[in-house]
Amino acid sequence: MMERIPVLFLLISLPFISLGDNTPQEDFKTNYDSAYSVANNEKALQFAFTALDIAQSLNNDSLQASALVAISWNYRDLGNLITALDYALRAVPYYKKFTDKTGFEILNIQIASIYASLKNFPLSNSYYKVVIHSSDNYAVKLIAYMNMGENYRHIQKYDSALYYYQQAEDISANESFFTYNSYLFANRGLAYAAIGEKAKADSLLARAIQLFTIAKDLRALTQTYFEMARIAYQSNSFHDASRLATQAFETADTNHFVLELKDISQLLSQINEEQQNFTDAYRYLKSYNQYREKVSGDSVLSKISEMRAEFEISQKEQEVVYFKKISRARTIVALVTGIAGLLVVLLALFLYKLTQRLRSANQLLGEYNEELNQKNHIIHQALLDKEVLIKEIHHRVKNNLQIISSIINLQSMRIKDKATQEIFEEMQRRILAISSIHQKLYQSDSVTSINMKDYLSEVVDSIHIAFNNSQLNVKYEIMIQQIVMDIDSAVSMGLMVNELATNAYKYAFKPAQNNQFLVKLENPEPEKYQLTVKDNGLGLPTDFSLTKANSLGLRMVSLLTRQLKGNIRFYNQDGAVFEVVF
Repeated sequence: MMERIPVLFLLISLPFISLGDNTPQEDFKTNYDSAYSVANNEKALQFAFTALDIAQSLNNDSLQASALVAISWNYRDLGNLITALDYALRAVPYYKKFTDKTGFEILNIQIASIYASLKNFPLSNSYYKVVIHSSDNYAVKLIAYMNMGENYRHIQKYDSALYYYQQAEDISANESFFTYNSYLFANRGLAYAAIGEKAKADSLLARAIQLFTIAKDLRALTQTYFEMARIAYQSNSFHDASRLATQAFETADTNHFVLELKDISQLLSQINEEQQNFTDAYRYLKSYNQYREKVSGDSVLSKISEMRAEFEISQKEQEVVYFKKISRARTIVALVTGIAGLLVVLLALFLYKLTQRLRSANQLLGEYNEELNQKNHIIHQALLDKEVLIKEIHHRVKNNLQIISSIINLQSMRIKDKATQEIFEEMQRRILAISSIHQKLYQSDSVTSINMKDYLSEVVDSIHIAFNNSQLNVKYEIMIQQIVMDIDSAVSMGLMVNELATNAYKYAFKPAQNNQFLVKLENPEPEKYQLTVKDNGLGLPTDFSLTKANSLGLRMVSLLTRQLKGNIRFYNQDGAVFEVVF
């Protein structure tokens, strides 16, 4: 699935707090202002780091916090989202220390926007909700509402998206925040386009593009063109998608918008592939890989940062519950004390009841603290021991296998002998079949089991794309139950289907025939599975034997069957049939 472009958002720059006219403070202000005003983000980043050095030499918490946010801002624009998140989180303790409420709310918006760029929309929304519920600043709340709407639009919950856009628009109208109209027009227009309300979408998007162009807000203009292209692509309007994506690419390339260039390159590659412009598709695919490497971060660090933020949010929520209980206890004390002042005769009785209630509250608080410590310990162990490292291993194995596949592909381009080149292609398909396992494990909730329907469908689809043509015109059918298998069994099954399907496409079918192919996986009884691969081709020779076959792939099928402790049967029935029971 292609990546979505980061949310359209507008952050308020953190205000510089003037501390005097001496040289270090003037130097800080000069570098801090340059960190936001210089067009070249790499140079701007240097100014931000210089500002941080000056703030540290002054031992000024407020200035250090502002410099950390400026560093985070520029790293985000450079596409280094993990480092941007790290510097933003470093600023959090400073804002807690000097209780700058507005500054802290703006910092939370920046952290939320980075999580949105990392496609972690639930965690992003949790930060926006904290801002919405705590802020008295209408401009800050407007931005939080607008960005939450964008998050819901990206996960295709359009009713929720339009609801939050409406909240933002109400604030904009009531408070006369006309600066944000262009963003509201664009966001609502894209949501209406996604649900097919073309008239509303066209009107809003035209107004947004006009305002972005007048304001020279080129990043927002780029993102709007890209989102419009993506919606056109999903609607199979490839001509419009190509035109809009090309406009987005040209603007992003001129202004060095790295994050946008990565996503636009991927979309242009897919569009050109659909239009069979394979030269351009390959060129944009190379561009996508180039920018993807440029913006990629350490995924382990990303996951740990996310868990750290989730832990902090959990602690905040627990603190709220704790203080509510304390507040309730204080209310009881105040009530009893007031009654005791009015009714002296009943003072002893009320004091006794108060003591009992306080004792019960303290016992409840003690139990709550013990439970909280246990949960914190579990979270801590999970941070160290669970999904992060396992998923990272799958991610890295997948990346390494894809690198090997790419190397094999590059090497095969130099080979002129067709038979040798076919060997390289078979090797590449086997590697990609294994790589797909690790990709699915990295993306799924489970790190130990595979949904065989999704996995084998992907294997067969890739072989069909590689071998089918207008002359063969193979019609294939996939009948796979909802079966989940462990990694070892899934790898063996994937390789077997890869070899049997490849063999059928290469040898069984003839041009201008009604060529048909079936892959079936069922669970006829507990602890028993049956794989059937069938074609309606020429059939197997009468003396056919898997163990004596010249094909390495067919010998692999025999070995993999033994590895699964299963049995294989093959016969002719209007074509070749292979059945593996294990």
